[in-house]
Amino acid sequence: MTAYLVVDLDIHDMKSIEDYRSKALPLVAKAGGKLIAIDETPLELEGWKATNMLIIEFPDKNAIRELFASPDYAPLAAQRQAAAGSRIVAINGV
Repeated sequence: MTAYLVVDLDIHDMKSIEDYRSKALPLVAKAGGKLIAIDETPLELEGWKATNMLIIEFPDKNAIRELFASPDYAPLAAQRQAAAGSRIVAINGV
């Protein structure tokens, strides 16, 4: 079942995040993921103070788990965590 990674970042080092994205997106693609939405100024409607959001589509949640467990991704996760506060969830598609 298709799954979506929903990411909300509070970025305090944009240069590092840009570098992170340039390295992480090829790993995302290798895992079968596709960036489908990115917005630096999401429209806030009810109770969510979002700052910088993105959504990535994956074949299933297992692909997301494998990406996050990948030794190639580990240093990039640390880079992202140093450059931004992160709220990340994976949800099933319909």
